Amino acid sequence: MNIRSHLHLLFALALLTLPVLAMAQPGKQRIVWTKKPSSQTGLYTAKNYFVSHGVTIGASAMYYFGDVDNEGVAFTGGFNKDNVSYGGGLAFSYNLPAGNHCNMRFGLMGGTLNGNNKVKFDNLDQPRDDYRKFSSILIQPSVGVQYYPFSQAGFYLYGGLAISASIITNFEFYYYQHKVRQPEPLTGKTFGILPMVQLGLGYSWRLAESWIMSAEIMVQEGLIDTHYMNLDAFPLAPSQNSEGIALGNSFGKWTDRYGKEHIHWNDGWFQVGISVTYQWHNCEQCRILNNYSNIKPSRRSRRK
Repeated sequence: MNIRSHLHLLFALALLTLPVLAMAQPGKQRIVWTKKPSSQTGLYTAKNYFVSHGVTIGASAMYYFGDVDNEGVAFTGGFNKDNVSYGGGLAFSYNLPAGNHCNMRFGLMGGTLNGNNKVKFDNLDQPRDDYRKFSSILIQPSVGVQYYPFSQAGFYLYGGLAISASIITNFEFYYYQHKVRQPEPLTGKTFGILPMVQLGLGYSWRLAESWIMSAEIMVQEGLIDTHYMNLDAFPLAPSQNSEGIALGNSFGKWTDRYGKEHIHWNDGWFQVGISVTYQWHNCEQCRILNNYSNIKPSRRSRRK
């Protein structure tokens, strides 16, 4: 074999060895979440860049729906600017050990919540018996899962559970007695607490090495609507007001002056928000899939 053949052989061996040397030096290898040379022997799992531990701060706008707004589906009476409020929150995300596409998210949000169905009666000569409004301070701890279905995209789905505490600073309900509409509304303050389900979707994009910005839309729906377990003070129990008047029953239904029962959609709100996250990477989940401690050493290494 001549010198040229030797050089060709050495060059071919070098080309074959370079990938192995690169993968054998994790300290110099930048984390590539999607690098997976082989389904059986690859060094890295398929992991989304946005899945990691992180702390998030955000702000959002909310649109209330429930029995103070309209019966049934929200927006049936048109958009009502009096139902818009604002809030902010802090969240901690934890990379789920069970998956490379999921974050467990723990959050605490605070803000205000308002409802007023006056827009429903703007074109009427006289207000109807179901005219209502309220305003409250909202505090909500929550826990949920943030799922990134695609390995290289910031799109995500969110589902969670929460407990909302509504400190209702003012409510105002008109009511009927003996089919006669009272000239003055029932007013006061009260407190409500409500278990809720959260469903949302969003998109995240990278600002810098460890900084992420996200935009998210969400619907938060109450699971029940009874006395003391609501967001808007309705239904109202006799013990919650000095006049001893009960508005609605324990199932949230209310009866108008004609004796007709009305069923409503449970309280909740739509939410649009933007947030900034500082994240730090847990590289253990993207390390070598093979356990090299199980590989038998070569004869040459044993002799050494």
